[in-house]
Amino acid sequence: MPLTVPPFTQFQGTMFPLRGLWNKPPAEGDRFVNVEIDWGSTNTQAVQFSLSGNSPVALSQIVALYVDNRRCGVDCDFQFPDSGFLLTVPARAQGMFPILTNALMFYAIAAGAGAADITIVQILNSLPPPIPLLPTASQNSAGISGIPITSGLTSLVASPLSGTLNTIALQIDATAATPQTLTLSLQDGTGATVWIGYYQIGTSGVNIPVNISGLNVRFRNGLSLGVQTSGAIAGAIAANVYYS
Repeated sequence: MPLTVPPFTQFQGTMFPLRGLWNKPPAEGDRFVNVEIDWGSTNTQAVQFSLSGNSPVALSQIVALYVDNRRCGVDCDFQFPDSGFLLTVPARAQGMFPILTNALMFYAIAAGAGAADITIVQILNSLPPPIPLLPTASQNSAGISGIPITSGLTSLVASPLSGTLNTIALQIDATAATPQTLTLSLQDGTGATVWIGYYQIGTSGVNIPVNISGLNVRFRNGLSLGVQTSGAIAGAIAANVYYS
């Protein structure tokens, strides 16, 4: 089978071979350092780690990272300047990752991290055997019933909690003397609209179930249900949201 190569140029940079450490036993024995990054208290979205200076555990090398980013709503990048190695751990993910570096200093960067975001990192000086890491299926929920159909906001998730919206479940029971339009939205504490829907309310009354799942939408500093009407509407709304 022929191989097709698009037009190319020869790489002109110098390629320096770096020492691989994954099969080198550390002189200090198998060790790891545990750190928890509370992004809300760092006052920045980047943290530098220097195990040769600020660690009581004398590590001679960094070979792997175990990263638990399940409590963080944004991706976390780990940058190693000596080798140019970049590891990106997605939001709400975890894993054990081999690292290509010969240094003991690196950076963790979580652009857009909020007050409730936390990343936990174990820094290992040896590479453990491969093990499966199964994601958790747990999630949180919040719900309120009897929300009047009048223009305004009703808090569902209190500030300053941030998270990822997974499922919306609403029940709308409404009637109007003349046909009206009902606008519902979910807004976070920054004023961003993460979901919006429009519904026609007639004179005979309606009972509308709304179930939307499979979402993966980030919200910050709480979550509220917004109600807007084009005119007088009688009835109430029950709202449930599921988030992680």
